[in-house]
Amino acid sequence: MARKKAEVIPARPKRAPPTPITPEVWDEVLDLIEQGHTIRDISAMAHMPDWTTIRRYIRTDAERSTQYARAREVAADAYEAEILSEARSADPVTAAAARVKIDALKWVMSKRAPKVYGDKITQEHTGADGGPLEFTEIRRVVVDVPKKD
Repeated sequence: MARKKAEVIPARPKRAPPTPITPEVWDEVLDLIEQGHTIRDISAMAHMPDWTTIRRYIRTDAERSTQYARAREVAADAYEAEILSEARSADPVTAAAARVKIDALKWVMSKRAPKVYGDKITQEHTGADGGPLEFTEIRRVVVDVPKKD
């Protein structure tokens, strides 16, 4: 009886050590995010750290988290320019595809900068320093309307 040959499983390629995030690399990451790139886009670039390293770097420091959030808000402005460019370059043949792209960018903008590009409108009445309204006196005023003959 013939024995089957053992299947050889190829070894995983060795990963390069993670790229350290220096202040210069972090500034470049923020610049790219402000231009509209995602962390996945950035991590695919040759000289950049991987996605997990960037996410961990953001999570471990409140200041970096704030910088990242601000960069994402700024990216919404980059998307605005892209929307205008797409709308101007659309023709009858590409109009449907342009509409899909524009709608997707508008959605992303509304999530990244909801105060500026969001759809929700709220009105709030607040008192001093954002606290509740305080009423010191309530008056009832009765006005008699003169009758016309």
